[in-house]
Amino acid sequence: MPVQQERREKARRRVLRRALMAFNRGHCSMPCQILDISDAGARVMPSDTLLCPTEFVLRPAIGQQRNCEVVWRRGTAIGVRFVS
Repeated sequence: MPVQQERREKARRRVLRRALMAFNRGHCSMPCQILDISDAGARVMPSDTLLCPTEFVLRPAIGQQRNCEVVWRRGTAIGVRFVS
């Protein structure tokens, strides 16, 4: 089996952090788990990947909130990039 090439510019570090994904101008939210994170983005497991919006504010229980854009979706996880 071929080894997948790492395409990330920044290395991610493993975490397991509770968070909320806020969208629709903060009127809606969805619980999620942050699985790993870097300065540029994160791998997140939302409670429902089908209802997960393409853009949202990630609000961790501990730490700074970040604006996010979904880059990929695989199974129960999504990859997001932090945007300004």
